[in-house]
Amino acid sequence: MKNAHVRFGKTNFSKMVGKSPSNFSVCMDRFIGERVPKEHPRAHFLSIFGGDAQIAGVNAIISEQEFFTVEGPGLEPLLVNMGKDAQCYRASIQLSTSKRPLRHLIAVSQEFRAEVNSETSGRTLLAGSSPDYLWTSMAQIFGLPAVPEWADWFYKKLDDNFAIHELYSLGCQPALITGTKEEFMRWLSDGLRKGEIRLPERNGPAVWTSTRLEHLLLPSIDAIVEVNPAVQ
Repeated sequence: MKNAHVRFGKTNFSKMVGKSPSNFSVCMDRFIGERVPKEHPRAHFLSIFGGDAQIAGVNAIISEQEFFTVEGPGLEPLLVNMGKDAQCYRASIQLSTSKRPLRHLIAVSQEFRAEVNSETSGRTLLAGSSPDYLWTSMAQIFGLPAVPEWADWFYKKLDDNFAIHELYSLGCQPALITGTKEEFMRWLSDGLRKGEIRLPERNGPAVWTSTRLEHLLLPSIDAIVEVNPAVQ
């Protein structure tokens, strides 16, 4: 996409090679991070591009739980790490203007990968924050009795109970949801009893819309214009 580079951030790394420090930076197009009380922010998702040596160094730094900095449009510089057992995925992108491929690395924190822990931890990290996506994801993760039409109502319940929290981000709009299955079931029971939501009049399968990963990771038009007002 034209002018896509103006939305890229930067990730700065420092690695000791022998007795000498090696400092380098790579381009970052996606980031999800979280404020942690009394600690440095925690990174949950990172997508970066670079050369062979740079990406190998990044992989080592993340595996060793070392700190690095991230910054970008709308994202103030943060010192972060990805915690224990973060997983890195590497791939190559062949460019028509270069004989050597560009290396791509995606890093995901252990918590972001482990949806099964949501029920016991009361924390659910999601890559999107729209009402439809939140409701679809929470219903699937927690096995809630649900129909798609309750999405806006559930989103309002999350907001009213201070259960939806913004995260540090670049290139996407993630959310952290706090709450347990018992709480969500109580909300649904109260909503049905008070007539705020209704069961379908006819029996049959509920038709849910699917959300593709690339749609979640596309920045909004508002974000594009804000970063580069000249682009129309």
